[in-house]
Amino acid sequence: MVKLVIRMATINDVPSIVNVSLASTAKEEKQGFATPELGTYSSSEELRKAWAEENRLKDGSEVIVAEKNSKIVGFIIFKMEYDYCYIDNIAIPRDEQRKGIGRTLVTHVENIAKVNGYSLMKTDTTENAEGIPWKSYGFWTKIGYEDTGERLTTKWDFKTIPFVKNLK
Repeated sequence: MVKLVIRMATINDVPSIVNVSLASTAKEEKQGFATPELGTYSSSEELRKAWAEENRLKDGSEVIVAEKNSKIVGFIIFKMEYDYCYIDNIAIPRDEQRKGIGRTLVTHVENIAKVNGYSLMKTDTTENAEGIPWKSYGFWTKIGYEDTGERLTTKWDFKTIPFVKNLK
């Protein structure tokens, strides 16, 4: 069994993080679920601009990667807010999905949150114009996150679905 190494990311990981992001979903799969413009995690140049220091983005978010055989096979972006910890992004290449990497990354971040005194985790996914949730919906519910029941309108053709998890 191959062991995952979970560690804080560095700016040197930017190309691998972008590759993981691009390999996590097919472009056509994202239509109706994501912003149409190029995202921060889809361009090494944009991600480098967002980087502030070793493992932190300029907005205060932290970046953690999962490695298998010295190759980055996933990442998670999170931020500790005033009274909760928020997972902003998680990506695993399609050929590595359903192998426990995402769960391992989320559990790692939840443990960081607990050690820092947080008891509430938040994240979100999206729902397209037809009311169909993005494929991560099942992942979040399976690992104990609860759909708040809210559907937040965006300026695009999708809505945001907030999730919460109590860590106590």
